[in-house]
Amino acid sequence: MIPANRNDPCPCGSGRKAKNCTHPPGENFGADAPIQLAMMDGTVKCLSFNDAVNLAKQFHKQGDLDFAEKAYRLALAAQPENPDVVFFLGLLLYDRGAQAEALELMQRAIALKPDVAGYRYNLGTIFQYAGRSDEAEAAYRSAIALDPAQSGSHNNLGLVLQELERHDEALSCFKQAINLMPSESAAPVLTNMGNSLQKLGRPREALEQYAMAMSLSPQNTVSNSNYLFALNYQANPDQAAIFEAHRKFGEKFERTVKRLPPRNAAKEPLGLARPLRVGYVSCDFRGNAVAHFIEPVLKHHDKRRVEVFCYSNHTIVDEVTTRIRKLADHWRDIADLGDDDAARMIRDDGIDILIDLTGHAGNDRLMVFARKPAPVQATWIGYPNTTGLRSIDYRITDTVSDPIGVTDYLYTEKLMRLPDTFSCFQPLANSPDVGVLPATQSHHITFGSFNNFIKLNPEVLQTWARILQRVPTAKLILKYASFKAEKICALVLAEFAKHGVVHERLVLLGNDASQYEHLARYNKIDIALDPFPYNGTTTTCDALWMGVPVIALAGKAHVSRVGVSQLTNIGLPELIAADKDEYVKVAVALASDLPRLAQLRSGLRQRMHISPLMDAPRFTKNLEEAYEVIWKKYLAEPSA
Repeated sequence: MIPANRNDPCPCGSGRKAKNCTHPPGENFGADAPIQLAMMDGTVKCLSFNDAVNLAKQFHKQGDLDFAEKAYRLALAAQPENPDVVFFLGLLLYDRGAQAEALELMQRAIALKPDVAGYRYNLGTIFQYAGRSDEAEAAYRSAIALDPAQSGSHNNLGLVLQELERHDEALSCFKQAINLMPSESAAPVLTNMGNSLQKLGRPREALEQYAMAMSLSPQNTVSNSNYLFALNYQANPDQAAIFEAHRKFGEKFERTVKRLPPRNAAKEPLGLARPLRVGYVSCDFRGNAVAHFIEPVLKHHDKRRVEVFCYSNHTIVDEVTTRIRKLADHWRDIADLGDDDAARMIRDDGIDILIDLTGHAGNDRLMVFARKPAPVQATWIGYPNTTGLRSIDYRITDTVSDPIGVTDYLYTEKLMRLPDTFSCFQPLANSPDVGVLPATQSHHITFGSFNNFIKLNPEVLQTWARILQRVPTAKLILKYASFKAEKICALVLAEFAKHGVVHERLVLLGNDASQYEHLARYNKIDIALDPFPYNGTTTTCDALWMGVPVIALAGKAHVSRVGVSQLTNIGLPELIAADKDEYVKVAVALASDLPRLAQLRSGLRQRMHISPLMDAPRFTKNLEEAYEVIWKKYLAEPSA
């Protein structure tokens, strides 16, 4: 018991006066020495080991990492070999960015107590977030071996296998996860299944899984967005119906969120008092296709006209992230913030124009935009369709991708058309040199496409087979990560076989180890083929940069007119076909004209370099002028 005289030593053995020990009177510490923890209010708590650990967990959960770490380390000093303390301190240090020490502690905990599935599961999540897929796979498989009934381990293993392009295995994991969980909780896993089915070239089944996920969890924005994204890949899309699906998404979800109260917009003329504050929101400030188009703009923004804020929605940091971060005037990490908190941050930053760079293309923050944290909001480059949100005011495009008066009805946003092109491309800094025309050495034409396998619908493959039939000595190289899977390769070979093209004329390649090696593959290709209706974007720019002309089919919506815009902007409209018959004719004619191919190859890089497609200063100036136009329109509105 605590002695009557509070100035006497506390019997807990701490050596402190009883009045300074705040543990409950009469608490029995047993053989454990008490842990003295200085509290924020200036008192010192004298705690049992278990209480110290529980307090550390509580503060960790609340986000007070300093206090939590202090408590964990005191507990660890008391019991250095306690696996729980070792492991949870590791988790906390990972949250603090001390990854090396964190992983060392977690692996040490597993060595101390190897039969705890939770340790291995948590280690797997850390490897997964760090992009270390092989190690994540091993950790999740160990967790499953210890606790086969844990649905989260099966689901996360499936996600890792998706990253490794092993989609058949991923589907099995997702099915097992669904079998182990209540049906009403299965929406996220059904969405994951849909993603794998998409990658396996089974779009109808993917849409069914997304629809099931939406029915189970109608307010799940992820499954809804994935459903919308998948609609763009249909071979014969009904654009009006696709627009209506996007519009309904916006109508449905914008009702569920409360807009932030509008801030008072600055009325001073731009260029006199301050620059325009522009915020870019993206999960792709990293080694990703979108980075090829945003980095040159950030490099060339005029600091007198635009103050740049980048809101990064991704946890992986690579060399591209490091470069882009240096280009921003202000950098904000929002991946771990909820939509309300992210929206408040943007509003507090005083953003004038907020730009979405993702759309429904995955890992988006459209619900932040739905809260209207900025007076003017726009979407650009990340998604080839409308967002469906009325809270996003503009979509940035050009007059070729979206001809005036032709496609406007397909967007909830107003179209802001830039003078030349809707995007500006920056190639790999140390790109390989353009090689000689491959046909002069191989003595046959080699067609190629490095586009996402999902875009290669049966109509695309049939059209490409017709080209190979017309050029009987030609070969076709297809390259994408999906072609690491034997089942995908077999599916493509079988599709070509239906049209009389033997497998010896096809070369299917998976990913290369580096972007340099990837680009070097173009030195084996004479003519690139753009898929339809979902065109390539970065792939087309890569091909042109490597001296490879691209054949494109002009469609009726932005998603199928990107190639038209790119070829128009480099002055090669003759490579654009109006229909599939003309697409075949253009490809066959070019394959029959080696002097023309050689001429194109030798001059394409320079042609591209001097075109609007790579004139970053000109493009950025056009973009800044567009920003000023839409901002001044906003200020002129009565409600501004």
